[in-house]
Amino acid sequence: MTKNNKKAKITFAHINDTHSNFEPSSISLNLPQHVLNTETSVYASCGGFSRISSAVNELKSEAFLNQREFMFLHAGDCFQGTLYFSLYKGVANAVLLNAIGVEAMALGNHELDMGNNSVADFLDQTHFPLLAGNWDLSQEDQTKPNPLRDKANVFAYDNQTQTAKYITKDVHGEPIAIFGLAIENMAGIANPDPDTHFMNVTTVARNTVQHLNQQGINKIVVLSHLGYEHDIELAQEVDGIGALIGGHTHTMQGDFTNIGYGKTDQYAHMVNNTCVVQAGCNALAVGHVTLEFAQDGKVEQAFGANQLLLGRQFTVDAGRTEHLKSEEHDIVRDFLSKQDNIRFVVKDPIIENILNEHYRPAVRALQTEEIAVINEPLRHIRIPDSRGPSQIAPWVVESFVWKARKLGYDVDFGIHNAGGVRCSFNPGVITPADIAGKLLPFAIGIMIYSVKGKRIRQALEGAIDNAISNGVDGTGDGSFPYVADLRFTYRCCSVKGTRIETLEHLKDGEWISVEDEKVYTSVSSGYTATGKEGYAPLLDYVKEPKPINVTMADAFEDFAKQKKSFDAPVNNNTIYFPCTGNEDVA
Repeated sequence: MTKNNKKAKITFAHINDTHSNFEPSSISLNLPQHVLNTETSVYASCGGFSRISSAVNELKSEAFLNQREFMFLHAGDCFQGTLYFSLYKGVANAVLLNAIGVEAMALGNHELDMGNNSVADFLDQTHFPLLAGNWDLSQEDQTKPNPLRDKANVFAYDNQTQTAKYITKDVHGEPIAIFGLAIENMAGIANPDPDTHFMNVTTVARNTVQHLNQQGINKIVVLSHLGYEHDIELAQEVDGIGALIGGHTHTMQGDFTNIGYGKTDQYAHMVNNTCVVQAGCNALAVGHVTLEFAQDGKVEQAFGANQLLLGRQFTVDAGRTEHLKSEEHDIVRDFLSKQDNIRFVVKDPIIENILNEHYRPAVRALQTEEIAVINEPLRHIRIPDSRGPSQIAPWVVESFVWKARKLGYDVDFGIHNAGGVRCSFNPGVITPADIAGKLLPFAIGIMIYSVKGKRIRQALEGAIDNAISNGVDGTGDGSFPYVADLRFTYRCCSVKGTRIETLEHLKDGEWISVEDEKVYTSVSSGYTATGKEGYAPLLDYVKEPKPINVTMADAFEDFAKQKKSFDAPVNNNTIYFPCTGNEDVA
């Protein structure tokens, strides 16, 4: 196989988990004592798409000057995250990823938060392929408004060969194959349509490497959205992969102790002859890895770095108004410019122009419109503690119920998972930006569904069991349920199946018991309504979940506008008795 293969050198620039962070972020840099003869924290403007574009152009030029081929990749999760996504969904991402020159992207789980259709619409506007080599689209319903299966820029699972579809990069006549892998438990953490599913990652990777070798291709790169530890496991399990360029876990590989951050392995971590890299999150950094392949396809050398992309000004405050003295500023800049993990870049005016012309004005407007007043601190906590439950999550669920009824749906109550609410509120005015950018940043729709009372009881118990790992291997405390026009008592130490001791709903101003065999209509986020993280009993529905084409943030914003002010809820509808440690939990 190696007889006709040649050596190949290529530099890959890569980003991941950018989550619509088109704008720079303000970050704190903790400088070593020797820089200014004292321990100093300075703030800098970091990242954003305009700087990524400039950095990638520089890296491309450097590669070509060194007679290396070049490619720019995104390892998934461009959706969600900021007001740009709340307002423009995938459209702004498509336009801006095209503009910064992304050449291929892996499918992230957040791309599927709102089902397949959002991905399909996104791909109709992108100029690059989506690599999702273990996504089986062969059974996809072709009567959908926008099916994915036959799109030219989708490189999914090939049902015939049981391998990933792949693209090739020509490196001076030598092909490098690139295929993508996504989380196989996608249905557990996102909302892929039920007619498409995900194949086993290891099996697909092994089959694809073997298939490529049979085609005479021995230089292989996987663009993955599996998470750093899973990439390392895959490198250990499957031979013949030159590099795994990954995302999902927001891992900032490298040693950043020089600016007060931690250290995660070394960049270009080698595992079983496979180079594993990942580049943090939120468009703060660009990773660049140079791979030198031998004739037989093995990586002879892998080197590079993750680099934070900084602007040229430093301040002593997070608001970035109080600048350093001129002399100190020069010393700080001189120190940072010598660090391998820092790159100073100017903003690309082309990207700035796109943002200014098409997207920034509407975002800025949302940041200034005052829609309601918070009268007292509203604390958000996922699992109730000694100070009580969340004081903002119940209002969020109430907004779902209010909005559904406003649209004409006969809803009995609402349920929402605590992890879908992301912040507390201090007293003061709130804007749409506070709601869609901080409180409810996941642009997930709300759904109505009808189930028997016993399924509500089971779902509440299952969700809390999951949140506190009570007899189950839980997935995190975000599943804890908050409710509106419903109230319950959960006792941790009771026997499984009996932990919900009271369950009542509000009907015409009176609390009445929820009956096991009676059918109730509830409203929840699309995440909860589709049975994630302990809510699986809701899937035994009488009427299946139906989207009402309103996002969580939209519902709360409309509710807040008419309510005008918020206090802490008077009643606690989630009575939670935790285990004390002395009981046998069944």
